[in-house]
Amino acid sequence: QRCIRETPVGEILKPRILVIKAAVDLPAQHLAIMNCIFASQKQNIPIDSCVLWHTSGFLQQASDITGGIYINIPEPASLLQMLLWVFLPDVSSRTDLCLPSSSTVDYRAACFCHQKLLDYGFVCSVCLAIFCQFTPICPVCQSHFKLPTLPLSKPKKKKAKQQKSNKI
Repeated sequence: QRCIRETPVGEILKPRILVIKAAVDLPAQHLAIMNCIFASQKQNIPIDSCVLWHTSGFLQQASDITGGIYINIPEPASLLQMLLWVFLPDVSSRTDLCLPSSSTVDYRAACFCHQKLLDYGFVCSVCLAIFCQFTPICPVCQSHFKLPTLPLSKPKKKKAKQQKSNKI
């Protein structure tokens, strides 16, 4: 925000974020990454992701949501070429380039306990962590949750029925 405010009049600052990652996704970083994604989306800042060896569901979703580019590089020997060819040009120049097409993004969430993709899961309402099983205490933010209970059925009043039969 400060950089945008301090930009001289007549100049337009077009920020973007480049993430180079060579490790697997860690569930403990989920909350911080999601906050960065939402802040970038709100400010219209694209997140470009260059992931080495492994795929990253977090960064694939982040790049898709913010309008950035996600590339998985299986061989680090081509890293410099990809950085110069794909990530160096500004966002407006990318439309003129023939960039690698991105694959379809899988928006299914991975559970924090087993890292398995889920169709349905339990979400912590405080930190948005996702689990395949219900846990009364969130392992990420330590929030406590009560087990859902069914409402107790109240006994029906017999007096109301008797009064209706007396009125007839």
